[in-house]
Amino acid sequence: MINSEVDESVGYIRLSFGPKWKYVACVRGFVQNFLSISISDAQKADKISLAVSELVENAVKYNSREKTSLLILIIDDNNILIESQNYAKEENIKIFVEELEKIKSKDPKDAYIEKMKEVIDKSGKASQLGLARIRCETNCELKYEITDNELLKIVAIFH
Repeated sequence: MINSEVDESVGYIRLSFGPKWKYVACVRGFVQNFLSISISDAQKADKISLAVSELVENAVKYNSREKTSLLILIIDDNNILIESQNYAKEENIKIFVEELEKIKSKDPKDAYIEKMKEVIDKSGKASQLGLARIRCETNCELKYEITDNELLKIVAIFH
């Protein structure tokens, strides 16, 4: 997806942290503050912060090791890239791939509505609603990469 080397001429932040739930809100707040001073569109900053929050939640929820990382690249006001990384068990990676491909095969709004209906029907089971929400509410492009050591990289690209 992207190289671990970052062009220092663009705005960026790189965070690494343990997979702890209490960090999700802190990361979202930090990212929202960072974006509010880095890009001119406040509404876009809010949407990207939402996407970051959902990606960090997934990384914490499905992490199989003690490391989660996040990279945000601000190329310019119109091009922003978010990459989350975490290790996950093979069965969780399989579910992720199936869910993302299913979501990407439909109109973003239709996929989100369908996932919300599934959540209601599952009565409390894990929903996998976050990816559909990101795609519907932010209109970003979602990609992923999986390495053989079960490192899952999820990339959200905002144009």
